[in-house]
Amino acid sequence: MSAALQISGLRQTFTTARGTVHALADVDLDVPAGSFVSLIGPSGCGKSTLLRCIADLVTPTAGQVLVGGKTARQARLDRDYGIAFQAAGLLGWRSVLRNVELPLELQGVPRARRRARAAELLELVGLAEVGRMRPEELSGGMQQRVAIARALATEPPLLLMDEPFGALDEMTRERLQTELLAICARTATTVVFVTHSIAEAVFLSSHVVVMSARPGRIVRVVDVDLPTRGEGTRQDPAFFARLTEVREALRGPAGSPVAAGAGTEDR
Repeated sequence: MSAALQISGLRQTFTTARGTVHALADVDLDVPAGSFVSLIGPSGCGKSTLLRCIADLVTPTAGQVLVGGKTARQARLDRDYGIAFQAAGLLGWRSVLRNVELPLELQGVPRARRRARAAELLELVGLAEVGRMRPEELSGGMQQRVAIARALATEPPLLLMDEPFGALDEMTRERLQTELLAICARTATTVVFVTHSIAEAVFLSSHVVVMSARPGRIVRVVDVDLPTRGEGTRQDPAFFARLTEVREALRGPAGSPVAAGAGTEDR
């Protein structure tokens, strides 16, 4: 299977008023096309920084990021990825439909084509009836679905997600996890997903990447080989086995927590 994303020798440092912060060290990761990969680790381990390096929002201090064989910068210019954050980031003065249209509008896609594509995506995320509404008229879960639709507008092969369900209640979160998997299956999109939840990572992912405390390193990649993903998955012994495997990887060798010495900020 070809790699949608290749990261090699990635290091990231920041200079702050209190000195140099070593955020990431020697990160190597290949993400197969069509896979769902979650990044998990203690607060401050650099999960979000790694995602921002992939998105070319942060320039790595050293190392290389290739998205579909292109540099991160070229992939950004070519709009080869979509991105969704914890805050939906919708524009309140635009309708839901026009929010989804925005990436296509920026690309200069003719109005009729982008309107049809936005309507198709709203149907995909189960919101076909709300296109004329304003974002503030929607629930938090509905706003996140709109944000996902917008991220998929340009049909990117890669979707980057930074705790998109983190602010939602548990029931809404679980429902959107199931819906996200269905959307990704229909679109064959590769996903890199940041989360603090072990259960969320295991339920969603084909691979869970476990990171150490700062400076963030990959300490283990757990393959999640669940036969199905649905309402019964969270009661499946195989699900609990993978939960245990990820939890043990986070604790580190000899019971020493990977989180030891971690800060509270996830840059």
